[in-house]
Amino acid sequence: MAAPAQVTWAKAARNGAEIVAIGGVRKSFFGKSKWSLTAEEAIVLMEQDEWCFFVEVDDEKEWLDVREAADGRKTISADGPAKFLL
Repeated sequence: MAAPAQVTWAKAARNGAEIVAIGGVRKSFFGKSKWSLTAEEAIVLMEQDEWCFFVEVDDEKEWLDVREAADGRKTISADGPAKFLL
């Protein structure tokens, strides 16, 4: 089961079309810890069902997802919930 992690910031590519890095705070039994990952690292963790990432919008969790381009490249889209952080 994937561990949830709140994304509090995101960095977009120069063209603004995709996310290149995310970061935030993960709450655990021992407290909170800050983290940051490249989009590639985050995608691997999501696909391996180790972590799942969310953005809080109006007190609701909006979950990030992996998108696959026509050429097979995987990204976290800047059109999804991460747009609220840019």
